[in-house]
Amino acid sequence: MSCPKGRVVRFRLLGPVEAAEEERVVALGALKQRHLLAALLFDGGHPVTFETLIDRLWGDEPPADARGALYGYVARLRRVVKDSTGVTLVRWSGGYTLQVPAGSVDLFRFRQLLEAARTAGPDERLAVLEEALGLWRGDALAGLPGEWAQRTRESLDQHRLGALADWALTAIARGRHAEAADRLAVALARDPLCEPLIAAMMRALHASGRTVEALELFARSRNRIIDDLGTEPGPLLREAHTGVLRAPVAAVREARPFLLPPDLPDYTGFDRPVAATVDVLRTPGASPVVVVSGPGGAGKTAFAVHVAHAVRDHYPDGLLFLNVGGADPLEPAEALSRLLRMLGVTDADAQGNSDLRERETRYRAELAGRRVLVVVDDAVGARQIHPFRPGDTGSALLVTSRNRLVTVPATSRVELGMMTAAEARALVTRVIGADRAEADPHQTERLIGLCARLPLAVRVAAARLAARPHWSVRQLADRLDDERRRLDELAVDDLEVRAGLAVGHRGLSPPAQLAFQALGCLDPPVLTAVTVAALLDIGLDEADDLVEEITDARLLDVVGSDGPFTRYRMHDLVRIYAGELARAGPLRETVTGAVAALLRLVEHLAQQLPVATPRLYHPELPEPSAHWAATIGRIDLPRWFDAEEPALIAAVERAASLDLVAAACGLADALVFASFAARNNFDGWERTHTAAGAAARRAGDRLAEAAMECGIGQLRYAQDRFPESRAHFSRAAELFEAAGHDRGQAVALNGLGTVGRELGEHAIALPQINRALAMLDRLGDDAGVAHAHYSLGFAHRELGDDEIALEHLASALTRYRRLGHRRGELIAIRGMGLVHRARGELGPAEEFCSAAHTIATGIGDTHLAAYTAQALAKVWIRQGDPDRGLEPLRVALAATTVRRDGHGTALVTRTLGELHLAAGRLPEAAESLESAAQQWRDIGMELSRARTLRDLGAVRCAAGDHEAAHPLWAAAGDVFQNLGVRENDELTAWRARFGCICPSSQLRSTRSTLPPASAARSASDQRRAASSPNSRG
Repeated sequence: MSCPKGRVVRFRLLGPVEAAEEERVVALGALKQRHLLAALLFDGGHPVTFETLIDRLWGDEPPADARGALYGYVARLRRVVKDSTGVTLVRWSGGYTLQVPAGSVDLFRFRQLLEAARTAGPDERLAVLEEALGLWRGDALAGLPGEWAQRTRESLDQHRLGALADWALTAIARGRHAEAADRLAVALARDPLCEPLIAAMMRALHASGRTVEALELFARSRNRIIDDLGTEPGPLLREAHTGVLRAPVAAVREARPFLLPPDLPDYTGFDRPVAATVDVLRTPGASPVVVVSGPGGAGKTAFAVHVAHAVRDHYPDGLLFLNVGGADPLEPAEALSRLLRMLGVTDADAQGNSDLRERETRYRAELAGRRVLVVVDDAVGARQIHPFRPGDTGSALLVTSRNRLVTVPATSRVELGMMTAAEARALVTRVIGADRAEADPHQTERLIGLCARLPLAVRVAAARLAARPHWSVRQLADRLDDERRRLDELAVDDLEVRAGLAVGHRGLSPPAQLAFQALGCLDPPVLTAVTVAALLDIGLDEADDLVEEITDARLLDVVGSDGPFTRYRMHDLVRIYAGELARAGPLRETVTGAVAALLRLVEHLAQQLPVATPRLYHPELPEPSAHWAATIGRIDLPRWFDAEEPALIAAVERAASLDLVAAACGLADALVFASFAARNNFDGWERTHTAAGAAARRAGDRLAEAAMECGIGQLRYAQDRFPESRAHFSRAAELFEAAGHDRGQAVALNGLGTVGRELGEHAIALPQINRALAMLDRLGDDAGVAHAHYSLGFAHRELGDDEIALEHLASALTRYRRLGHRRGELIAIRGMGLVHRARGELGPAEEFCSAAHTIATGIGDTHLAAYTAQALAKVWIRQGDPDRGLEPLRVALAATTVRRDGHGTALVTRTLGELHLAAGRLPEAAESLESAAQQWRDIGMELSRARTLRDLGAVRCAAGDHEAAHPLWAAAGDVFQNLGVRENDELTAWRARFGCICPSSQLRSTRSTLPPASAARSASDQRRAASSPNSRG
């Protein structure tokens, strides 16, 4: 892209190479174009020969056609700058000249300021050097490879260090020795062998009354210079040492201590909190206290420093900065002593009285009549902070802490968290340049996501890219993709995400540290205190206290609550850190114990369900302790599953990943009817059974594999994916038979029969269900026998064997009532109503369907109530009162839609079509029936679709369009005949009823086969699980 026409462009070399128009960074294109720009700018408008440019770009390894490549880069660079005011790229016979306006290049400005500083007075010199140093945004020519770039970078850095040393000596002479010491400490951390900086630091420490520290610095530096360089320190450093030994300690109180760390030149994000905090700190006549809290890595320190720099003019008497945290947090008395020294009080006076109250009084006396901003960083607790409050002195206190410090009276509280995606993108762009950030926006977003938008992580990632210009954003994102390496990758120089997380972990009590490590074993995306109770085998109250402690340390976030259960989650990077700690401990034992405890809990809660379904897989796992049994008794089923289901899924997946087959398959099997089927959680069902089944196959555990295959068969049935369901049930039946597990085999056979009857393949289904019935009866499984009888009743009703159907449904009803199985009872009663309706016995049909509907509404099952309402509406249609069912059907349609029940929605939609047909509303009837026909086709139910096509043919006949009815009835007739259902004998009478008779030959000629069912399937719910009776009809 080119620069906007007529706009002033500024060029930056003291950091990543950039061109900026106002505040917007201009895309410069490929790395070599930025390299070319730097090579041209470095000579300040003077001609640069072709040979020099080629050497600067490629060094000793130029390409074969170096000039041709150079011409290409020049042409693209020319397009970028062509419309910029005062910028001209001129070619001459031997090379190029890039002419730019005076003051538009930060390097030239830096040189001008250094020259001006040589002749300026002390105060002006300080300001000029401050401006010069403020131009630097990192290493010069950051990101440019090659010998010339490295040589130039080192040369310019020497000028920067010299400017910093000059500034520090001038600041010390003007009484700003503490501020000088602070800035020099930052610089020396990066360049510990720079003698001008060491000398200046010694003078600053001595002037601050810290002579011992100055001499210790000399001794350490001398030893390091000898070890690393093999020589004694130079004259500059020796003179500083002699000067400290001979000079008296300065006794003058510092007038304006300025001790803030440097502001980040590319600080980005949190614009609103920054503006609000600046406003609070600028309030006239106030003595504000601002508390900034947030998790490790949220950028609290950078935020506080940035804000403090923004209000420095409002606090002319000083800006203090003190870190009171770290591995060994400062006690309030020691912290006050340090603040007093910063305010100019000598060491002896600052520590002269060990009484905290007297130091606090002296501190406020020093602030009296002065406007000072005190920044206290990384406070551990409120006790540290209370003595620093400025009172009514006109000064201000700005505190950062991981904790919220709610007991500290604050004028304002700022909560920092994750950056927005836009803020993170802006930070990456500022650090690595628009060219690289915008080259592949998807990869930039991916990188930000892998950093979880944690400010420190985003900054570290961007810094790593800036240091490696040959890396693409994708390369770093790929490296971060591996969770086991991610925290290793998120480290550069003294910035490290893991270190920040470790600080929070070290601050926990030993039990809370153990709980945090245990959570890393399970790796739950969402958890409650019950998760921790299971992991540590402790009581719920104790677990709740530990979770709150971890939350206070900002290692857990509150994400909501379900009744009495507060839900928490770990930030992605915290989760990875917890996983690292977990791998260092007894991982397998912890996971096994936790899953065992959770399994017992699920089993207990499953007994509270309206129907307790026996499980197929009972592994031998450790028994939880007595207090865990007490925890179980305090938990309410539905709300707990709302809160804990993600943790339960994670427990199965983690156990499976460790090949803990018994734990993984046991919990996965228990969750089917306790949670997944009842709550339509197909995703959790799929994840747990896929992971646990794979673990069972790896271990060769056929029984566990059979249970998982059966569970997947039930899932596919619930999803209307019948061919897949049949395949999984078949595999499960084989495995159960081989393992000698009769009940499992019977359940799998019943599942196969259920799939067959759904598809209308009753000749296949009936033998499978009868075999399952015999096995379940022999095993004394009353619930299984009842389900099998219901399935047989359903199938015989479809075949027109009404008496046999009623016998099986009556047997099912008797067993359901004996078991207290209210849901089974109402479905059996509804089934009996459907038989009576099919026989034209509308009085008994209404009685049975009404009874079923009363039970459904009485137990609060709105989903089953939709099915009983549909059955009643069909009876009323047959009784000649169709509109009586209109509103109940609308309510039923809403219920099935909410539950994602594709079969129920199609069934109710078809019934609405029948209702409109009976009421004479033909357009509405056609619309509903056409919709239902498509829905049946989508879920592959040919028999139900054929019935709907038959009804649609009736609509066409009623509208006088007999020709349109013929192919519909022909298609329906084919299905009825192929499946042998009762409608095969009724179709001729049906056509006669609507006055649409045509010869059989014509019917045959117009018949068409149904198109294959769509692969797309809709969802339904636990009413369809193979071990439960089916509610259709």
